[in-house]
Amino acid sequence: MLLRPEAFTYNPWNKTEFKRASGHINIHINIFSSEFMFRRLLLIFDTGAYISVLTRENAKWIGLPLTGIHEANLTSFNKERGSDEAEIVVVPKIEIGKFIVEEVKILVPLEFIEIPQVIGENVLEYFSYTVDRKSENVFFSKNPDPKPYINKEKGIDLSCGRVLLQNFS
Repeated sequence: MLLRPEAFTYNPWNKTEFKRASGHINIHINIFSSEFMFRRLLLIFDTGAYISVLTRENAKWIGLPLTGIHEANLTSFNKERGSDEAEIVVVPKIEIGKFIVEEVKILVPLEFIEIPQVIGENVLEYFSYTVDRKSENVFFSKNPDPKPYINKEKGIDLSCGRVLLQNFS
């Protein structure tokens, strides 16, 4: 269910400004490697991607626990770039505006290849959102009925943990 931006203008906490680049909408998020360590990144807001993706370089920079163990064999994923192997890393939490999403599964390719970094449906399904291109904001609200992505064929559960609203003064 998409909500109209007018319904949210009185709630400044649930909007996130976006930047346009190469035909994509990009939003800033904070990715945490521990309770206090985080990095701010600009990722593509990708409603067509079923999982969020980070480059291996940025995953290392953030301090995520990379094992190098092949956990995902995603057919057609970057095959033209020479790799369809990746690992799935669990990020303790990410922040989008004032929302926190816990235990986020992120795909990190095993090889150093150029790949778009995205926030995908495994995170976005926990929100109702709308894009206001005029004000260049994405408006979020918590989705009361998320349907987490589980690929039974590949045995991959990409659902996240809880979605919380931060209590800022």
